[in-house]
Amino acid sequence: MLFHLLCIVVGFLCGYLMIHWMPPVTPFHFDYFITELIFNPLRSFLAMICFLIGFLANAAVIRTIMDGIILWLRRKQVRWGEWLISCCGASGSFYWLFQWEAKLTALFFIFAFIYGMISLDFHRSRDYKRNL
Repeated sequence: MLFHLLCIVVGFLCGYLMIHWMPPVTPFHFDYFITELIFNPLRSFLAMICFLIGFLANAAVIRTIMDGIILWLRRKQVRWGEWLISCCGASGSFYWLFQWEAKLTALFFIFAFIYGMISLDFHRSRDYKRNL
C-alpha cells in the first residue's frame, strides 16, 4: 500500500512540474511552442523527464485499479484498501492537474492509461491468492 501512495505522490509531483516547466499551450502557436522548447533546453528536458516518470508512476496506479476490477469481476479476493487508495489518489491527482492545464493533463492521462492497460498481467492475477 505504501508503494501505491508513493506512486500517487510521485505521479502528481511529476505532473505538476511537467505542467509548470512546459511552454504555455493555451493559445497554441506552434512557432512559439517550438522556440520555447529549443531556447530553454534544460526546462524542456526536465519537463520530458517528469512526463516520463510521472506517467509510469500513474500507470502503476491505473494497473492496480484495473487488476482490482478484474479480480472483483472474477469473484476473487481483492485488497480493498489498496484498491480504494489507488482509486481516490489517482482521481484526486488527475482532478487537480486538470484544474491547472487540461490539455497537457489529458495527454498525461492518456499515456498513463494506455501503458497501464498494456502492462496488465492476466496470468499473474490468476495466481493472486498465492501472493497474499
